[in-house]
Amino acid sequence: MNRRTIIGVAAWVCLPAWVCAQTGFALGPDLSLHMKGDAQVRWDDNVRLASEGDSSDLATVYTPGLELSYLGGLSKGTLTVTEEITSYDDLAHRIYEDELFSAVGRYSYEGALTKLNAQAGYRELNQGSMTMRNREQAVRHTVTSAGVDGIWSATAKTRLGAGFGYNAIDYPDSALTDSVNFSVPLDFYYAATPKVDVSVGYRYRATYIWEHGTAPSADSKDHFFNVGAKGEFTPKLNGQFRVGYGMRNPDVGDTTGQLGFSGALTYVYSPKASFDLTVSNDFNNSGLGTSQKVLAFGASGRFEFTPQWSAGLGLSYEMSDYAAVPGATTSVRREDEFFVGNASVVYALNEVVSFYGMYAHRKNSSNRSGLGFNSNILSFGASLRY
Repeated sequence: MNRRTIIGVAAWVCLPAWVCAQTGFALGPDLSLHMKGDAQVRWDDNVRLASEGDSSDLATVYTPGLELSYLGGLSKGTLTVTEEITSYDDLAHRIYEDELFSAVGRYSYEGALTKLNAQAGYRELNQGSMTMRNREQAVRHTVTSAGVDGIWSATAKTRLGAGFGYNAIDYPDSALTDSVNFSVPLDFYYAATPKVDVSVGYRYRATYIWEHGTAPSADSKDHFFNVGAKGEFTPKLNGQFRVGYGMRNPDVGDTTGQLGFSGALTYVYSPKASFDLTVSNDFNNSGLGTSQKVLAFGASGRFEFTPQWSAGLGLSYEMSDYAAVPGATTSVRREDEFFVGNASVVYALNEVVSFYGMYAHRKNSSNRSGLGFNSNILSFGASLRY
């Protein structure tokens, strides 16, 4: 047995206690330990994300774990550790089976003059992507991230914000390119009204790509100059948005500029219904190391019908414009459009146990032959948190 699955075995052994007892084990006045678990049956009609052919299969997924919670007045934090264990019915898809470890920690502090948020995480993944699909193989990779951002109230009307972000993607078993990026955002906020701040900001980001062989460097430096606003715009609408000019300066090639923006808004229609909207237009890098311009929109809704029954809906759209590869013979750059629609229903038996059903449709269109696909996923499962 993999050593990391010990945590899962311990969690599921305690299943009877989860259902019958009060939630959590108190380890101190501000510290508690929770056991988590999720089990689902998932039907996927295109496991390989293939453009043609049948690659459907039925999978069972178990995700046991532990959560350590801290509530210390002005500060709070969580550490969540899980192990995802996937098993497929079809022998042809056994290569997708794996035990995937994940550990994510979050911490926040809110004082009279200072607010601070920090996170760190490590995730193992084994799945295809828009970059790598239509292959008889999974795409094993790890994602390591860390970040901190804070806001300090300099005066009654002005605040200063700063942060640091780190993200690394490693593909240990494929020809895809590993990457690391660092980002440093800086913002100045001014209270235009008691509930809304306007801002002027700048973000610096450096991306480093691990090229294979004699491939030219794909490293780059990004700059984003922006203005924006955050706060409670109306009694029902709150969030933050930024708009400005973004530039990518690659080690090889010409500097590229574009309109850049990002935003996340929440509209609370009623105590039982709310809607979220996210938008962004930014630079990125594909798993092949290629520079991209990515335009993304997302909308979702949450609905609570009764204390037990709730539902969710979501739509997202992403357009990726790939930069030309140095030395490539084709003059037509790759462009993809990726659409996801999903719906879910949840029944909460009590504060410990809930049951759910989810459906998702994914569609990718590309101007390159063989890269488009359609995928439908239907899942039924149960979640527990003791």
